[in-house]
Amino acid sequence: MVVLLSKTIEFIRMLRPVNSIMTGLAVVFTYFVMNNYSIGDYLVVAVGFITGFLVSSASMLVNDVVDINVDRVNKPWKPLPRGVFKPSTILYISIAFLATGFVINIFVSIEAFLVVVVLGSIAYCYSFLRRLWWSHYIVSLSTVAPFVYGYVLACLPRDKLYFILLFSIVIFLVNSSREFVKSIADIEGDKMCGYNTIAIVYGVLKASRLALVYAIIASILAVLIGLLGYAGVYYTVVLGVAGLLFTIEAYRVYRNPVREKCIRAKKHMLYYMLLALIGYLLSNL
Repeated sequence: MVVLLSKTIEFIRMLRPVNSIMTGLAVVFTYFVMNNYSIGDYLVVAVGFITGFLVSSASMLVNDVVDINVDRVNKPWKPLPRGVFKPSTILYISIAFLATGFVINIFVSIEAFLVVVVLGSIAYCYSFLRRLWWSHYIVSLSTVAPFVYGYVLACLPRDKLYFILLFSIVIFLVNSSREFVKSIADIEGDKMCGYNTIAIVYGVLKASRLALVYAIIASILAVLIGLLGYAGVYYTVVLGVAGLLFTIEAYRVYRNPVREKCIRAKKHMLYYMLLALIGYLLSNL
């Protein structure tokens, strides 16, 4: 019983529950905001959250399988390097998660199904493209996906089009910034496995500098969205705070791009992205 409980906890950690829950919430929040906080169809809301969670979890699991050799260097404490699970078992579970996320959208609409298949496949395939430095942007595109998917679930309201486009750019830039910081933190293991991250191809200094530039641009754009009238004052204030804190982390990495600082920064950046997500939910107030 103790062993089963321990394995269950290990598996849940592999799903990166914070990331996967944030993905599901991004879908639901988008649906609410696009519908002026009307719940509408409960089935659509449930499917949206479950889809976001499952597709994100599937991507996390397959990433652990593909990155097992890198993790033996960078993160030897993770379950697969320690032999807690068989890689083949985790791979099959990830495929089952992804397939389930696809299938349940058939009951919503053909548009929702097609969007999830396309964007979900892109997110899932990222792990197999790690040898290409620009694969960082695939992760960022995958982070934008739940907002696009939520917009589709809400039946594509035209009056919210510019807001969702501009906010998607903010998310893309913010996640790219965090990805560059992560590339510095994982540089040792990535080098050993032949992965061409931005920190390896262009150097740690350039990676940290670009992370800071992206953070600054994203933070300014996030506030401009509110100032231009596409979102309310609560959104503007919360995004302003989240953007400032995120940029401070990026600046600290730029000033001293060592592994320990990058590990701490990428963790804090995730929390500030969660804060921004809450501000996004308040955007229509």
